[in-house]
Amino acid sequence: MSDDKLANIQDLLEDIKGLLLLSNQDKIEEAKSKLLKPGSVEESVYKLCDGTNTTVDIMTSIQKDQKYTNTVLGILRHKGLIKTVEKNGNKVHEQRF
Repeated sequence: MSDDKLANIQDLLEDIKGLLLLSNQDKIEEAKSKLLKPGSVEESVYKLCDGTNTTVDIMTSIQKDQKYTNTVLGILRHKGLIKTVEKNGNKVHEQRF
């Protein structure tokens, strides 16, 4: 498959995702509030998963060691709230929604 076709498919999927997120925003917010307790470390880490922060960045922000930070990121990933992607040669964490 050509790069143009793959790019078109990716654009279409992003459009569909945007529509689904928009139409289900209230349900998504309700689910997040159940999964992230206000004031918790998980909530703080989730907010830092903005697509620019690496594990080290997050670790520094929450002032915890790498093992603890990786555990929290793993929990958030397991809950389906975040994903880890590579951008500009760095592994960063971003919210799924």
